[in-house]
Amino acid sequence: MAKKVANGNPWTVPVTPHQIKQALQGKWYITVTAIKPVPDTWFPDLHGKNILCLASGGGQQGPILATAGGYVTVLDFCDEQLAKDRDAAQQYDLKIETVCAEMTNLSMFSDAQFDLIVHPV
Repeated sequence: MAKKVANGNPWTVPVTPHQIKQALQGKWYITVTAIKPVPDTWFPDLHGKNILCLASGGGQQGPILATAGGYVTVLDFCDEQLAKDRDAAQQYDLKIETVCAEMTNLSMFSDAQFDLIVHPV
């Protein structure tokens, strides 16, 4: 995966300032594939919700969901992917926690810690 980050794979390109600006205005979306947005009707009001972005490193879903009001934790097994989320958090002044781990073992989290889990793959 680190090689994909170095090569600029579409899943490793962080959100743009325009996308963050739109999210601040309540006009946001995330994708589950590189081209298909998730219908916004699938999401509750995100303000104050604890959200786990599962295998979602890359600086895309986490920053949008944090801008939309969620408390976001991004879990991914690739630290280079998570660096994209940390960079976006710093650039846009967002609070995003990153956890480098396999999604097959979530024992570091307590039961019912999250209100919503997003898995974009």
